[in-house]
Amino acid sequence: MRPALFLLALTAGTAVQASWFGGDNHNNQPAEYTTWSAQELQNWLDAHNVPYPSNTPSQAELQAAVKAHWDSASQWTSEQYNKAQVAFANLKADAFDTWDESRLREFLLEQGVVNPSGTREQLALLAKQKWRQYSSAASAYSQSASRTASSAASQASKSASSLASSASAQASTAIYGDSLHQASKSASSIAALATDNVAVALDDTKDYVYSTWDDNRIRSYLQPPATPRNKLLAKMKETYAAAVTPVYKAWSDSYIHNWLVNHGIVKDSATKRREELLALMDRYYYDTKDYVWDSWSDSQMKAWLVDHGIIKSNAQLQREKMQKLVADNYAHAHDTAWAAWKDSDMRQWLIEHGYLRSDAQKTRDDLVKLMNEKYTDVSARTAAYLTWPDARLRAYLREHGYSDEQLPSTRPGLLQEVRIHWVQTGNRASTLWRHVWDVFDSGVVVAEDKLGQILDILTGGAEGAKEGAKQGAREANEKHQAQKVEL
Repeated sequence: MRPALFLLALTAGTAVQASWFGGDNHNNQPAEYTTWSAQELQNWLDAHNVPYPSNTPSQAELQAAVKAHWDSASQWTSEQYNKAQVAFANLKADAFDTWDESRLREFLLEQGVVNPSGTREQLALLAKQKWRQYSSAASAYSQSASRTASSAASQASKSASSLASSASAQASTAIYGDSLHQASKSASSIAALATDNVAVALDDTKDYVYSTWDDNRIRSYLQPPATPRNKLLAKMKETYAAAVTPVYKAWSDSYIHNWLVNHGIVKDSATKRREELLALMDRYYYDTKDYVWDSWSDSQMKAWLVDHGIIKSNAQLQREKMQKLVADNYAHAHDTAWAAWKDSDMRQWLIEHGYLRSDAQKTRDDLVKLMNEKYTDVSARTAAYLTWPDARLRAYLREHGYSDEQLPSTRPGLLQEVRIHWVQTGNRASTLWRHVWDVFDSGVVVAEDKLGQILDILTGGAEGAKEGAKQGAREANEKHQAQKVEL
């Protein structure tokens, strides 16, 4: 009985291969080629280099030729099957319809087809046949291995019962080392492997229950309906508003209009289309944390640092590092302050203070050098507006009565005009501060920042008022302290 059982297990794989594609399978199902058209039969014969009558062969003749070579052309070795598992596991039959001719040929060569030739349609048909052969082989492996494993297990059970009286050592050998047991285990493994590879990859567009849902139903499922509107808006702020650059492109028309009105760029009654509003924002919008170098390219930053002797020309720095170096050195650079001075302004100042003869001929570089040596007002040389972006300079001038047509077109021109009003505003604020201080000098303590806000309202110039307020506060404090000492 043992030899018979052993032979039964060893021949399981052979039985599987013999039943893959032959017409006499266990289900007595007709072979695949019996449903083909005459053209499909000819394509198959051509692909497998099988000769057939050349003078308009009949359907029966073509079928007979295919049948004669079907088994030999279709049977796969174990190595071919294992290789096909890798190639076919995630494919569907209709995938080959989208492949071009070269990809089909390459695929067929990998599957053992010698010199695949023909049209793209013929190559696609042959690839589909290979896919169907693989699917049939996997199914046959699964079914035959399952039957063999079941039969082998039954025979093993009977053998175990008949040998129940044997010694415990022989029983142990039967359990762990018996050839029939190993054959049964191997057949079960083949069945499991074949079953795993029969599965085809799921297609998101059609293979899930929700694949047929419309977009609204999917959105409703993903977005809980009970979410409050304020949370939805907060989420939009995190995703939409935070991603838009520049930031004002996420603003409503009314908010943009109000910003422009508050900065004196348009009148309250002005009505403009969104495109016009955005164009004005491009020209005038600024953030108080913006600096002139923020809009520079990497090459512009490096050129400025090299020109001012801060780094060498061959230095390789990240943008963040260059930004920090510019921020640390820009306000104190030898030419920054004088960009706000015309040549005539510098020349006049030097003549008035006795540093230059009126008939002396000097270049701008010469004038800048003299100004750096002789001009000692540190606050004026490091004024905040020197680092402002162009948009903020324009907005400042608009607040001081300039129309759009009157604004200079270059940065030096903008700086020169801003400097004039900056100094004037600072002087007015300083004078007004002294008057305000005298009013409150009765002993009532008023915070300097509050007084600065008063000056902002009275002068209409926030930036200049702050500087004037600081200067006036210093002078008033000195005067107040002197009065206390005298008392």
